Amino acid sequence: MTGLRSQTSSTSKATLKIGNCILAEKPKRYRADWKPSRPHMRRAEVEKVIRSRHGGMIPDPGDTDDRDTCLAYIRAAAFSLAVPDMPNWCSKWAPWVTPAEVGAIVAQAFKRRRMMNADGVAGLLTVTMEERTRLKLKTIGACDVSKAERVRLAKERKRQRDRERQALKRRATGSVDRASHEAQSLSRLKPWEAENISRRTWERRRVASASRIDIHKKGDGLASKSIGNPFPAPDSESASGAAGRAWGLGVEPPAELQEAEPHGTCDGSSEVAA
Repeated sequence: MTGLRSQTSSTSKATLKIGNCILAEKPKRYRADWKPSRPHMRRAEVEKVIRSRHGGMIPDPGDTDDRDTCLAYIRAAAFSLAVPDMPNWCSKWAPWVTPAEVGAIVAQAFKRRRMMNADGVAGLLTVTMEERTRLKLKTIGACDVSKAERVRLAKERKRQRDRERQALKRRATGSVDRASHEAQSLSRLKPWEAENISRRTWERRRVASASRIDIHKKGDGLASKSIGNPFPAPDSESASGAAGRAWGLGVEPPAELQEAEPHGTCDGSSEVAA
């Protein structure tokens, strides 16, 4: 079919398209349990040590006493069990080595079922803790610090990073750090010593002063026990009329209806209902 093609986008998805029309899209699958190969990591770290110490290749020892030290790099790479072709590897990193020396090292590596442990490689290459930290080595130990001590130091560094991260979060939310809080605490200030009293007496007085309620003389006062009539009647009016207007129970009609005009025909009649 003309124009039918499969592409891989920047989102790591395989797409089947005809022109600009996408017919199908399928994301690539990755293994969640995938981990890098430790043998290949070991070989890469051995090469990192060589580059850090000597540059692009292992120096030629010649007829000096350093030949075993230089051959140790080849042993470390071979004992990682991640170099299928040691002669080809040596042609890049140690072109001065003889085929007999390479063959002997390959024979030793062939007898191993597992690669050399981290501290063994560190002792073979004399990798110190300072160099290990500087090069960020993971599969090579340290010749001057044991594994238990390295684990303890790693935990301490993690705790320090966690404390710094939590401190940054507290400062971002406006929280006061512990040093400032303790500087303003009662245990540090000790105000009771200035008054020459005990702390318990000082706290009891503070609680008593906080619970006392001061009543203003003019604004707050006690209410009278007897409440009088809120609508006092004038002296000229009868008691019944005054009480009626006060409580709505008198015989007189409301004031707004006393002067009302008659409504309808029956209102104007002078006849009294039977």
